[in-house]
Amino acid sequence: MCKSEIFARLLQLVEQETEISREQILSANKEAEVVDARYILVDMLARAGFYPSRIAVLIRQSKRSVNYILSNFPDRLKAGKMMRLQWDNIRKSTGNS
Repeated sequence: MCKSEIFARLLQLVEQETEISREQILSANKEAEVVDARYILVDMLARAGFYPSRIAVLIRQSKRSVNYILSNFPDRLKAGKMMRLQWDNIRKSTGNS
């Protein structure tokens, strides 16, 4: 599977699990649920082997924002029970248990 297919598949999984549209996930929207979905997507892309600079291009954010998301992901995951459930479900769907 090529990078664009991996990105599309992960974005689709996040969109389905969180019930937030890809347009919202890839936007600058700051609503908590949208930000959670974006964090999950960034984490999944990093786990799939994407570099922060590539993730930044794909999600239309700066590399600095991506690095911030990656460094703060564990704390945000601890704080959000629903986010944790969604993240676990997506990990199971991708086989990254």
